[in-house]
Amino acid sequence: MPTTRTLIFIAIVLSFSTSWILRPNFKSPSETLSELHIESKYPFIQYEKNRIHVENPEAHWNSLFDRFEKLAFEGKGKISIVHIGGSHVQGGFLTDRLRANFSSIVSNNSGERGFVFPYEIAKTNSPKTIKCKWSGNWTGCRNSVSDSDCLWGMSGINATCNDSYASIHITSAKDDSSLYSFSKVRIYYHCSENAILLPDTNVRITASFTDTLAGYTEYAFSPAVTALNFAYEITDSLPGYFTLQGVYLGESSCGIAYHAIGVNGASTRSYLKCERFEEHLQTLQPDLAIFGIGINDANVPSGEFDATQYEARYDSLIAHFHSANPNTCILFVTNNDTFYQKRHPNKNAIAVQQVMYKLAKKYDAAVFDLFEVMGGLGSISDWENAQLAASDRVHLSKKGYELQADLMAVAFQQALGDYLDKKYK
Repeated sequence: MPTTRTLIFIAIVLSFSTSWILRPNFKSPSETLSELHIESKYPFIQYEKNRIHVENPEAHWNSLFDRFEKLAFEGKGKISIVHIGGSHVQGGFLTDRLRANFSSIVSNNSGERGFVFPYEIAKTNSPKTIKCKWSGNWTGCRNSVSDSDCLWGMSGINATCNDSYASIHITSAKDDSSLYSFSKVRIYYHCSENAILLPDTNVRITASFTDTLAGYTEYAFSPAVTALNFAYEITDSLPGYFTLQGVYLGESSCGIAYHAIGVNGASTRSYLKCERFEEHLQTLQPDLAIFGIGINDANVPSGEFDATQYEARYDSLIAHFHSANPNTCILFVTNNDTFYQKRHPNKNAIAVQQVMYKLAKKYDAAVFDLFEVMGGLGSISDWENAQLAASDRVHLSKKGYELQADLMAVAFQQALGDYLDKKYK
């Protein structure tokens, strides 16, 4: 027999009324859930809590929902989503699935690929959807490493080469393995005065622009391509360098651009170390910011987590996003449950949760309470037993992150559906 919790959850996702019937091209949450088969498989999940808590929809969220509606039903408009976090974002299991889910919300309008960092060139793990080949000897530098002191952009990770010449080849795949195409690229970098960026000579460049202060160069070309190729060279016999900070693949006229920014071990402090964060973020014009930074902030002994400092650092990060777009909608994702040093449940997750709800009220933001959806303190043991979490009791497994992405997508669709129900009553 299904549990009461399960019945409540099924009732919630089936509660979409006329707005879904009147708009048959919109994929309903019940369709998504019917494919998941999770209600009986994972009874420890708090399904009735799988929702997005929006503090003040009238502030910015209703406007965002209107844009999703227009994109879904008229195929018009462009929405920029920036998801920022730590290893759960860098690894790609969560974000690749979320990108596909957001695409499904707007009838598989995948839009553009957006911002990527080719992690492999920095000698670290990469989402499987990003492939990179290169020449030259490159070294990485992460904002999460305490003794590292580099000039970072919004990616929080650099790859630097000191050779006289080096080249890079980047592709990015969709969830069906087909490659994204693009007719505009933006290369974020800094280099020595004797280094010059060399664009691909096999494409027809129609426009170019360089912002030396912000640190990027844009190229537009025709026709669109599925691979980015560029190089740099040192123009004299003196030592020089080139540091790559990320690339943007885009120029789709409509759809969703889902930008994933993540660094293993990153905390709120890590991104505040990035000198060019705000300048780079300006180029993405985020409409929706998904904040999932907190696991590494909270990975300290009980009693040593400074909630006031954590909140203040988020204040600074949010200021960067509001500088890029004052109407940015903010969605906080609470920490997944963890164990501190694999010994006992980390109660700092509750303090993180409290700060995020406080910030949501302050900024008319929203919260997806992953901690509660999982089952609360100690629940990662259930997730580990179900092969949804890693044995370190900090990270989820591939299957766990993909389940999180599906639950988040259903919660987002529920919030959007509730808005449409009210709008068309």
